[in-house]
Amino acid sequence: MKKKCAIIGTDARLSFLKETLDNELEVKIFPTTIWTEELKATIMDFQPTIIFLPIPPLQIDSSFVLPESCLLLFVGKTNTEIEQEIQNSQVHAFYYLEDEQWIWENANLTAEGFIYNFYRSENESIYNKKFIITGYGRVGKRLAFALHHLGAEVIISVRSEHQLFEAKSYGYQIEQFEHVVHNQEADTSYLINTIPNRWLSTSDTARFKKVYDLASNPGCLLESANSIPTNYIHSTSLPGLYFPKDAGYLIAKAVQTQLALLEGEK
Repeated sequence: MKKKCAIIGTDARLSFLKETLDNELEVKIFPTTIWTEELKATIMDFQPTIIFLPIPPLQIDSSFVLPESCLLLFVGKTNTEIEQEIQNSQVHAFYYLEDEQWIWENANLTAEGFIYNFYRSENESIYNKKFIITGYGRVGKRLAFALHHLGAEVIISVRSEHQLFEAKSYGYQIEQFEHVVHNQEADTSYLINTIPNRWLSTSDTARFKKVYDLASNPGCLLESANSIPTNYIHSTSLPGLYFPKDAGYLIAKAVQTQLALLEGEK
């Protein structure tokens, strides 16, 4: 008899996660991102051994209590209620957004998604264009690599000296983060932000042809959503938006790897 798996969420990637897991588990998708009394009752009735929570934080509208049948919880972005129940129930929790292999492979899809998004919105080639990338984590590195190989001029701007000179060693131009805005000639470059903090004023966006913000909510703008500039695009979840099948299979691989590791511990 197959173990039961409940997948909670509305993301297009989740149907491909289900497709992969269907071979080994009895999988049911609950298309919501809100934990309600109704959802809790339905989950309790289903009695899953495995529960997969959505990528964004689950909105909690009722007490978050897992069924006793649940032995493994896959967590995306967490919150206080989820963490409290993990402690209370002693369920094994796996934070799939922190899986290193998934992070790097998802960064590749994000870079490719940005390129596709750029072509669609600009109707121009990347060759000979100037891109300033703020942040040099996994996404920043994969973006720099992809854009460089398409003939773009790539400038990396970060606070960390370690990352700054790492980028320089790979042949990219570098710019101190403190000076990245005011050292640019107006309207000559595209800014790609990957830093998940508010740091850019709306007035300073005018120094760039366009600002593509790939950081998760709330993005990099200092001001509120009421004053978003016309040249600012907040492009989140690009893998799920443009490549839901590939992105879903990446999540499935992370889930299957964790299931295999737990099975091996028995």
